[in-house]
Amino acid sequence: MNIARDIIKKVDNTISKYRMIGRGDRVIVAISGGADSVCLLDVLHSLKGVLGIELVVAHFDHGLRPGEDASETEFVQSLAASFGCDFVTKRADPDLQPETASLEERARDVRYRFLKEVKEQFAAQKIATGHNLNDQAETVLMRLLRGSGPSGLSGIPPVRDTYIVRPLIEVTRNEIESYLSNRGLSHITDSSNSETKYLRNEIRLNLLPQLERYQPKIVEILGRTAGIMREENEWLEAKATRWLKKWAEKGSNDEIVLPLLRFKGLPEPLKNHVIRQALKKKGGSLRRISLPTIDAIKQIATGSKPQAEVTLPNMLAVKKVYDRLIFLKSKPETPKRFCYIIEKPGAFDLETLGCTMQLEEVERKALVELKTSAWTACLDADRITYPLMLRNFLPGDRFVPLGMTGHKKLKSLFIDMKIPSHVRARIPILTQGNKPIWVCGLRIDDRFKVTSKTKRVLKITFDVQGSTLYDEGSQ
Repeated sequence: MNIARDIIKKVDNTISKYRMIGRGDRVIVAISGGADSVCLLDVLHSLKGVLGIELVVAHFDHGLRPGEDASETEFVQSLAASFGCDFVTKRADPDLQPETASLEERARDVRYRFLKEVKEQFAAQKIATGHNLNDQAETVLMRLLRGSGPSGLSGIPPVRDTYIVRPLIEVTRNEIESYLSNRGLSHITDSSNSETKYLRNEIRLNLLPQLERYQPKIVEILGRTAGIMREENEWLEAKATRWLKKWAEKGSNDEIVLPLLRFKGLPEPLKNHVIRQALKKKGGSLRRISLPTIDAIKQIATGSKPQAEVTLPNMLAVKKVYDRLIFLKSKPETPKRFCYIIEKPGAFDLETLGCTMQLEEVERKALVELKTSAWTACLDADRITYPLMLRNFLPGDRFVPLGMTGHKKLKSLFIDMKIPSHVRARIPILTQGNKPIWVCGLRIDDRFKVTSKTKRVLKITFDVQGSTLYDEGSQ
């Protein structure tokens, strides 16, 4: 049995199965100098003629091991030269220090950022990394211990974002070591791989060997489990994407707005995926989005409160606003306070609101030709006493809505009309003293309405074209 030949064939099949690399592609090969990456480079070089590809070696120096980093870079540079490949390296900025919280996550981010830069520099089509089947098994166990769902248990995708590929994802670490021995290839061992302060190392060094006592094929079985979960997850993701395409709307500030009634009717697994896809679409990533996060969003969606909010990592938020579930990139700006004194009829530039307002007295008979609008109000001029005031809504504001006899709090009116909380402060309130006489765009006070006894009419008109005023009052 030729171990090297068998593994090269296995990798070739993996590349073909997942359509990782196209003929003529230029591939950036991420090389750390460890066994996995050295094996990856040698296998891809062996397949270079068959696949018709060009290889570029990229090495990122994290700068975390002063006694090892320089020699590791030299090793990878000489390795690239021995394969006749272009070589690119970069050292991390000094602020990537060992004591930094979430070091692994930050190191991963800067490494992939570097690889993407190299890809653009060489106009390459793909980036190949050395993730193997043991890495896959360790990832599944890590996520299982942390409480992941189907997406997390899918493990490491063979292809991510269409251009990051893992040709060794079906090859075990034992096979890689046998390959290197068979080919007479040397590699560097990272001393940090033996530090059990990292969960992955703890799983690799302690947990997996224990599990292998019960099931010698545990690595392969976890790899198959990841594949099954990935297929089912992809099917659900596709279904969720179709649902979003059909029912999701775009808000005025690019929010993703879901109809709550339809969302509530979805099966629970599909709800999870609709939320995930909406978050991914809004935030560009699902990192740091956990099952408890998804559950919290579902709780506000199905809860009894008409309005609620969940604040998420990555500057994201999800709001329930009556019959809608809204996914935001960031919170809406706090509305500016405003107060305009109206001494007499005339035209007024409301700079804070980005619109104009006009007050004019007309004969009652002129109302016959008046075009009605949510932003036009007609009041009995004889009941008006100047100065009037145009201001924001204040807690405790009360008036008598048109058609009613009793007082009603403006807050209750907003709730009845399902006006979102963050919008209420933008609605202009026209007052006489401290008494609201028109909740602009929504309702006038019944005591100031035009009746058959009215002689003079005060017509108030807003030109809200292009302003930031709430424009749903006419709906």
